[in-house]
Amino acid sequence: MSICFLSLETSKVFNQLILKHIEEVGYEGISMSSLLIFPYLQKSDKQSISTLAKELNQSRQATHKSIKKLKELDYIKLVQEKNKKEINISLTKKGNALLEEANSFIEKLQSQLTKIVGKKELEQFIENQNIIFDYLNSKLD
Repeated sequence: MSICFLSLETSKVFNQLILKHIEEVGYEGISMSSLLIFPYLQKSDKQSISTLAKELNQSRQATHKSIKKLKELDYIKLVQEKNKKEINISLTKKGNALLEEANSFIEKLQSQLTKIVGKKELEQFIENQNIIFDYLNSKLD
């Protein structure tokens, strides 16, 4: 399996496991595409739909559709700053709770993976993934 395909499949499985877990603990209405939004909102308290769409490598329309659904489910709120056209997205209390639950689950998965491959090996894998990501990302410039 190529590194590209393996990375894609690994990411997909991680996201499926996270989605399954948050559904099991009672968070409803989250799709795979809307799940991908949460880490970006965690990174920045307020973000515009345009910026988020660029980071997700999605069209503004596709991002807006996910944002609309997350707002209806009370995971996010939209805030229009005074004298500015752009509307910013921010997590609600429910959205922050979902993110905390997902992060806790991710930590448990990482702990389980540490037991399987070893702490040093997992740390090296993460470091290598960061190096690969930075290198590939630099090719986009």
